[in-house]
Amino acid sequence: MNCTVQTPFGSLKGMEQDGVLCFFGVPYAQKPLGALRFRAPELVEPWDGVLAATGFAKDPMQANLTLGPENYSEDCLYLNIWVPENVQSAAPVMLWVPGGAFATGGSGALKPEGPTSYDCRQLAKDTGCIIVSISYRLNVFGFLNLSSFSSRFDDHIGMKDIIMAMRWVHDAISSFGGDPGNVTLFGESAGGEAISALLLIDEASPYFHKAIIQSNCFGSFYTVEEEREICKLYLGFAGLKPEDADQLLNLPYERLIEAGRALDAYVSEHYTGRCSFCPVVDGAFLRDFPTLADFSAMAKPVLVGTNRSEGNFQAAFTWPNPEKFAPLVLQRLEPETREALLAHYPGLPDKAAFGELLTDVMYAFPKIRFAERLSRGKSQVYVYRFDYYTKVLETYHLYACHVSELLPFFEVPTEPYCQLFAGSEEEMRPIGTRMRRYWGAFARTGVPAVPGQAEWKPYTEQERYTMVIDREDHLELDPEAEIRARYQGIDRVLI
Repeated sequence: MNCTVQTPFGSLKGMEQDGVLCFFGVPYAQKPLGALRFRAPELVEPWDGVLAATGFAKDPMQANLTLGPENYSEDCLYLNIWVPENVQSAAPVMLWVPGGAFATGGSGALKPEGPTSYDCRQLAKDTGCIIVSISYRLNVFGFLNLSSFSSRFDDHIGMKDIIMAMRWVHDAISSFGGDPGNVTLFGESAGGEAISALLLIDEASPYFHKAIIQSNCFGSFYTVEEEREICKLYLGFAGLKPEDADQLLNLPYERLIEAGRALDAYVSEHYTGRCSFCPVVDGAFLRDFPTLADFSAMAKPVLVGTNRSEGNFQAAFTWPNPEKFAPLVLQRLEPETREALLAHYPGLPDKAAFGELLTDVMYAFPKIRFAERLSRGKSQVYVYRFDYYTKVLETYHLYACHVSELLPFFEVPTEPYCQLFAGSEEEMRPIGTRMRRYWGAFARTGVPAVPGQAEWKPYTEQERYTMVIDREDHLELDPEAEIRARYQGIDRVLI
């Protein structure tokens, strides 16, 4: 297997792992440091010689430096590539956008020697696709739109990072045997939300052809007015007045992150259910909210789904005090509408009922509205619900909570994640294999049809077919009818 590839930007030397050709830590943009801090990304400049692509880059700078500060950096615009053995020319490409509430995560190394949280070797084998994973700027570095306060700041930086990575893939992936005309974006949580936004960004459209959106919290967008409030608050937490915003350019990351922590506390109470840093719907770069948008002119197949008990994760870890936070959910709705909705969760503020409320408000209901909007246009839409949970998740009453589908999908081998499927390895493995094959078939053809596996039909407002993924998968007609009825007449829940 030849481990050296000539790209339009220069030569890359990768390595072979388990029959997969791997390239790690590949720069797709110039380092966003110095004069490029808080600026839109610029395409990486061609390099001389052969660039070693055998080690993961550092993860983006973030608040929780759990692996030690030496494993994070503002210099984070890198991607990784996995090429399956004997790949044919013009192979389908899948580009992974990681989640983490636009504040944490990335596709870099978990520790200096690796591996990444998202090891895509098995995914490449089971799909026959070339897999790309990316990192992009997070939190204040990527999702604080200060351009209205100073011309020294660009807007939509994190989203533009993702688009720049897509452009790099478009320009270079044929060097690895990939087809730049058959690129599928896939991502989970904030990664899925970013992809739903990319469907509505004209600049991104030429660089991808299908989308897989997992566990997207469709409510985590700001209006221009909300973003301006968030920016003013952030500047205040950093000890600055709006007219002094330029001083952020020279502050050390510790100061920037500390102000972000203060903002987290404010958003938790005043925007319960949203991320502190979000994409901004400005009507120009990002045209609309995904659950309100007109997709009639778009013809890109979309696969979208959520987990059955998504909100149990947030109820346990993000907002663990339901007595305090349950009354804050839906606070932007009219009181009469809000009370009518909350009446469907009589157990409140019990944690189980709070988890159900968060599941419906943040994930299940907006997924339905998004799928409805898509199905009215030219795009074929496929919907799933992930119901499986491991013995450990059952023990902690988390069940099929947020991020739980990643356990079988990636067969996450690293601590502490592997503890979550202890005792369930044998039953979980075939679930992950089936998911990877569904995803791969969709990336190849736009239809998640796999011979010998459950039939998967498109979702429409007349026939709401949903694939339920569990120990045994099955297609179900409108399994979330009750949730849909609760939110009848509402298009966007203002969380």
